[in-house]
Amino acid sequence: MQLARYLVAVAALAAAARADTGFTSKVQVYTDSDHTTVISPVVQAAADVTNDTSVSLGYLVDAVSSASVDIVSQASPREMHDVRHQVSTGLTHTIGTLTLDGNYSYSTENDYLSHTLGFGASKDFDDKNTTFALDYGVSLNTVGRSGDANFSRDETAQHVSLSWTQIINPKLATQLTYELGHDSGFQSSPYRYVPIRASATAAPELWVWETDPDERTRNALVFGINRALGKDSVQADYRLYLDDWGIASHTFGLRYFTWLTKHVELRLRERFYTQGAASFYQEIYTQPEKYITFDRELSTLWSETFGAKLVWGVADHVELELKTDVFYYSYAEFLPLQSRTGANLGIGMALTY
Repeated sequence: MQLARYLVAVAALAAAARADTGFTSKVQVYTDSDHTTVISPVVQAAADVTNDTSVSLGYLVDAVSSASVDIVSQASPREMHDVRHQVSTGLTHTIGTLTLDGNYSYSTENDYLSHTLGFGASKDFDDKNTTFALDYGVSLNTVGRSGDANFSRDETAQHVSLSWTQIINPKLATQLTYELGHDSGFQSSPYRYVPIRASATAAPELWVWETDPDERTRNALVFGINRALGKDSVQADYRLYLDDWGIASHTFGLRYFTWLTKHVELRLRERFYTQGAASFYQEIYTQPEKYITFDRELSTLWSETFGAKLVWGVADHVELELKTDVFYYSYAEFLPLQSRTGANLGIGMALTY
């Protein structure tokens, strides 16, 4: 089973700074009402090689156990267990007001192999009050199927983003970002089958393998704002997303940072997301189609997420963090699952010097 990738787009609202030399270790636990649990330990290290150059190295494990409706059906009744390993490395170099960076990650699991390369450049202007950044990334993926050594499909995902960060005054900053992505190759699930039936209450006449288009182009525009409120700060962002599969989505985010004591910071966040269905998505298929899917993430849906994080500076150069996110998803046109609730829990430690 291909592990779910959860990507969070956050508007960074200040000029990028070079990472401190240090070490971070975290463990995150994801669980939801659709019988999926993911345990993810991660370790990361970063070092300043010179005053202008830094390197990073990371290792991540996702241990997944799932009996989700995505994989359990009349066509494929079973529970899935899988482990994903990912190794990543990065390099950042600064030349005056120009910052260049590159990164690479290798990810492998039972039925999925991925190589990802990324490159970026950012340039400061007007005494660092204005920053323009350009980033490009490509993932070369191979999709397999557990128990079938002859099944192998390729998929390539590319993306480019251009951002403009502007410091308006010492208490206010904004950022505007445009994102363009293109996916080509196999984009269906090798395990997901679609029921063909006459009505919502009728028994399936047959099950056919899911087939999504081989090409997908994505566009997104993100606007963010950061406002300082004394020692506290508030951030807000909006993201408009459109793709050529017919999906349009809107994401609203709000974050608040406040110091409870001299050494303890509380970070609160809220995220609302809504989207329309893909043009080829149907709640019920009465006959096989050229494109046919049983993917709830391509249906009409909305979600709400609330989160909190405590960051405690226990000593010089030592921080502990504890976080929790709770979420709710509503699916208006997905018969097997009308809603889903869950939580992300995490604990971590960071050492810097």
